[in-house]
Amino acid sequence: MTYSGLLLKDGEKMVRVCFERGKTDYAEGIVPRGTIVKAEGFTAEEVEQLTVYIQDNATDIINRAKNVNFLNKWLGRD
Repeated sequence: MTYSGLLLKDGEKMVRVCFERGKTDYAEGIVPRGTIVKAEGFTAEEVEQLTVYIQDNATDIINRAKNVNFLNKWLGRD
């Protein structure tokens, strides 16, 4: 699982989450909405499990995303 930093879109704070398995399977979700918006290679049951996971762990994911600073990483300052 990887996640973005805290994003702002249309006045909504969110974090984009990506689950990857192997080279082709992936699922993308949005926290705190707790929804999977795109998936390839995962079964419907697996997508439901990922949905429950991001809903149950939304607070932790958001707190971790607050510490992601893309600019510093890009500039090599971390």
